[in-house]
Amino acid sequence: MTTAGENPQEEKETLDLAQGDSSPPDWEDLLAADPNADYFHTAHWTCCARDHQAGLTAFWLTVRLNGRLVGGMAGVKKSKPVMRWESNLEGTSGGPLIDASLPDHLNRRVFQSLMESYLHLRGSGQGTSCLTLNHSQEEKFAGLLADDKMAWQRHDTPAAVIPLDGGLEFVEMNLMQKNKRNERNRALRRNARVEITNDPDRLADYYPIYEKACERWNLPPAPLSFLQALLADANTVQPGMTRTFFTCVLLEDEVIGGHLNLQFKDRVIAWNGVTDPQYSRTHFPATLAVWGDLEESCRRGARLLDLGGSGGVVSLDGFKKHFGALSETRGHYVLDSVGMKILRGGKKLWQGLQRSTSSGQPRRWHDRDPNGESSS
Repeated sequence: MTTAGENPQEEKETLDLAQGDSSPPDWEDLLAADPNADYFHTAHWTCCARDHQAGLTAFWLTVRLNGRLVGGMAGVKKSKPVMRWESNLEGTSGGPLIDASLPDHLNRRVFQSLMESYLHLRGSGQGTSCLTLNHSQEEKFAGLLADDKMAWQRHDTPAAVIPLDGGLEFVEMNLMQKNKRNERNRALRRNARVEITNDPDRLADYYPIYEKACERWNLPPAPLSFLQALLADANTVQPGMTRTFFTCVLLEDEVIGGHLNLQFKDRVIAWNGVTDPQYSRTHFPATLAVWGDLEESCRRGARLLDLGGSGGVVSLDGFKKHFGALSETRGHYVLDSVGMKILRGGKKLWQGLQRSTSSGQPRRWHDRDPNGESSS
């Protein structure tokens, strides 16, 4: 498939579009050429999702100019419970990647070509197309999506990020609040410790805590094999440092929590993480996990530690702010087929009826004790 411009200059700039089910060999070159790329754009992430998530297929869209890869987009397709195309797994950032060296007129054409190709995958059938943009992509593409005749529905999905430019000592003394420093110190005095590792067995020890949290949240857990495959990423950010690491919180030799971290360029993303609530008021494993993330991120020369969104949970958002986290705007865009709009309307009506018979606000898992009662 090819597209050509509308004036003589652009006629010479023919874009070649293609779709495949595997990453092109020069995908990493495109990631390096787009300053907006993050870990979720890597082929390793998409391949791990495809290989370890049931009912998932992956696709890659590419745009070439004179044989050079200048644009691309990876995504996944789910067939159940309804047909759904996503720019990335479970709302993680995805969307178009574009070589930053392209002139403005080509930049826009590449973006439009990728969006048209993406929506063409669904065709006129039933289902939903989703597009999730990170902060820098949102700044670049939001205006184009707002002008799109397809009328994407935007949902704000802010995330918490800690700036690391000042180094670990600056973060500790100027961003991290005193109560979190005290919690860290008390935990360390009580024989809790942090270990940075790529050992898959540590993830296996952590996994039952994560499963219990997912049961509490009424969410399906990511498969252990998926987490371990991510941790096995052999790509490096610098010699001797792979792009993934596990911050493991231990009490003696027992794993009581952890964060699976993903790094690309100067951003570390603490993507998957929970801690055991029975130790939350005595050994503060959540505080230790973030402290471990901060230490290792600074050691790696990262400029940002991305703690992700809080899902509207006020206490979780407040917890992150105690480490100096700032809010980053991100957008999740949804485009339903006609049939899906009807189905979604009925679902919203049912959810509204359910909310009218319930009360209370969502809580973090640690806001309740293991017996299900609210913590003081």
